Amino acid sequence: MLNIAGNFESLKTVKLPDNLFFLLVAGAALLMRLIWPEDMEWKFDEQEMFRLAGEAVQNGLPAVGMPSGGGLPNAGFSIWPFALFYSLHPSPLFMAWCVQLLNILALALMVFCAGRYAEENRRILFYGLASFAVSLMPVLFARKIWAQDLMPVLIALMWLCYEYRHKWYCLPLMGLSMAFAGQLHLSGFYYGAGLFTAMLLFKRVSFKRSLLIVSGAAVGLIPAMTWIETALQQGGGISHFFNIVKFEFWLRCLTDVPGFNAYYSAENDIQNFARFPFNAFVVPIVATVITLLILFAAYRYLKNNTFKVQATNPLHFLLIAFVIIPGLLMTFSGIPIRSHYLIGAYPFLCMALLNILLKWGVKQARMLIGLQALFTLLFLLFVHQQQEVKGDYGKTYGRQMEEAQKNATPKSDLP
Repeated sequence: MLNIAGNFESLKTVKLPDNLFFLLVAGAALLMRLIWPEDMEWKFDEQEMFRLAGEAVQNGLPAVGMPSGGGLPNAGFSIWPFALFYSLHPSPLFMAWCVQLLNILALALMVFCAGRYAEENRRILFYGLASFAVSLMPVLFARKIWAQDLMPVLIALMWLCYEYRHKWYCLPLMGLSMAFAGQLHLSGFYYGAGLFTAMLLFKRVSFKRSLLIVSGAAVGLIPAMTWIETALQQGGGISHFFNIVKFEFWLRCLTDVPGFNAYYSAENDIQNFARFPFNAFVVPIVATVITLLILFAAYRYLKNNTFKVQATNPLHFLLIAFVIIPGLLMTFSGIPIRSHYLIGAYPFLCMALLNILLKWGVKQARMLIGLQALFTLLFLLFVHQQQEVKGDYGKTYGRQMEEAQKNATPKSDLP
């Protein structure tokens, strides 16, 4: 059986100040995922997901889902979880609440997995997950009703199955998680392929155990046969050599992981956000300090350490499986890569970043995480106050519902 109590018990081996810090981070992560649900994004994709979920409940589960940025449609499975949410309560806010709770569950599973590592690595993993828990992009993606926003749960399941790979029944479950991740969003196939390839190359997985993983994946792909046929008929999607040389995956690692890529959502409102609140320019100051912390930590790390990725290092293996191999596969596939393609990589990128910060010092690592949390909270406050962000975020769900209600009010009832 899984030693659940024993893994979480390992948190007690971390020094008391760390425990208090992680408790504060956990509270902040919960708050920022659950606060002001009416402020969620409500644009075409979210509205279409809600509509398709309702149709699925009435007419049956679809085989093909919404189009993707890669040019191919997502699998119908991407709608199925939201159809379940809709059947429980047909409300966009309830859907968002389910996504938020599942992202919190994913965080808990990742903490559980991190608890299995030796003490010298466990602390790095915990700090990396703390950064992931409060960083802007993971928080924003945990508050939307996109299919890819459920990716952290399946990534956590893959990691969990990898940790218990010595138990035979976890191997087909790993393959099943890989298949479901790819059907949830196309990027999931890259993460599944990354973990499977890394295990074959560096963990000497036997043919029998590999077959168990493949059998689980095959079972998971059974509902996708119609979708696969449709995808094959449409060809290779939007694949271009120019997308390869743009190195979008790696550039987005640099912009998203530090935790202050507000331009992704704010765009034309970025200057107003920069002056928020009270024209005090707190936002650019926080972003500048984060940048300086990371740059100086990276300089110290490169100066005092030989930068070499080794698969024998358990932290490096996670980086290879969930970042390096998927990143290479996405890059050489030639598809355009958006920030949400990195959802599965964010936790492990944050671990790599915090590994560098911890080489400098614990205080510096805590300062970075605290500043990331402050930046994220400032953006959520900005959205809550404005209710309309002139960029990708758009008008909040709450504001649109208010306007719809006003427009629906008969003129005779107005004062």
